[in-house]
Amino acid sequence: MNYTDFSKNVLNWYSANKRDLPWRYKNNSPKDPYKIWVSEIMLQQTTVATVIPYYKKFLRKWPNIKKLSKSNINEVLDFWSGLGYYRRAKNLHLTSRIISNQFNGIFPLEKNEIIKLPGIGEYTSAAIRAIAKDEKDTVVDANIERVMARIFYLKKPIKQIKKEIKQNAEKLTPKFNNGDYIQALMDIGSLICTPKDPLCNDCPIEKFCITKKKNAVNEIPKKIIKKDKPVREGIVYWIRNKNNQILLKRREENGLLPGMLEFPSYNWSKNKINENDKKILSIKNTKKLNKKVMHEFSHFKLVLTVYEKNKFNKNSIDGMWVGIEEINELGLPTLMKKVYKQVLEN
Repeated sequence: MNYTDFSKNVLNWYSANKRDLPWRYKNNSPKDPYKIWVSEIMLQQTTVATVIPYYKKFLRKWPNIKKLSKSNINEVLDFWSGLGYYRRAKNLHLTSRIISNQFNGIFPLEKNEIIKLPGIGEYTSAAIRAIAKDEKDTVVDANIERVMARIFYLKKPIKQIKKEIKQNAEKLTPKFNNGDYIQALMDIGSLICTPKDPLCNDCPIEKFCITKKKNAVNEIPKKIIKKDKPVREGIVYWIRNKNNQILLKRREENGLLPGMLEFPSYNWSKNKINENDKKILSIKNTKKLNKKVMHEFSHFKLVLTVYEKNKFNKNSIDGMWVGIEEINELGLPTLMKKVYKQVLEN
């Protein structure tokens, strides 16, 4: 394979066909590593279509590292509602403070410095450096993994050949314009070299693809049969006081949905039961509603049974009491939005 021709084809295609995404730079406008970093963190485990509106709002609210570093972590977590994987929000906030304190608010781009920051691993470090500085770092995301597996006709499941994929990708990484090159490969993987029925006739690197020559594009990468996720069950309380306000509390900073607002829920995660939780759990005369809330996490499925308690004295429990009509305006995680919707449905 002529590696130079490969990268030229990729870059020429990108020049004419690249996606118009808000974190990409047009013409010769300066590249802000902060904005690139925010986009890369948001795009972890999340689709481009979902990220775009969050990214735009995030940059309006926190346009630079200094602003983000001075924000309250709960404000950032509430903003993140709906994006999932909330550890990312905590790492963004923590990293912004580290950069403000240790690097005078200037995003570090030296590999030995950037790799130490919370939430930035090998992939994210390479992506930021390549896009912001055109460093010759090899970047391999899920889309690029699929492209490489097909180009080199790698017949094992991707999870088993990540090292081999990275080695092959390194051979193709160009010395110049690497930022555009990796974004081009991401676009090719997303728009053309799709998991099913790829658009090979539109692909700028079809002639290099061994899998295409073998007429095996729907066989590569090889799929792994997924096992059914285990099911956990728990309870959630809809507690209403005499003023028709509903009780919310914040989850612990560690574990699932860290620091997020929730209707009090129990028995499904490893969060510790504190004194205030014991008060909630000791509430008598609770009414079991004929409602169940189902939600899927990355490694298990959850079923919550809803219990209701009305006319409760709010002074006996610590928490956040909110009017029913205000709840929908809060940054609740998707699970709790489901609870809210389920309770209000007739």
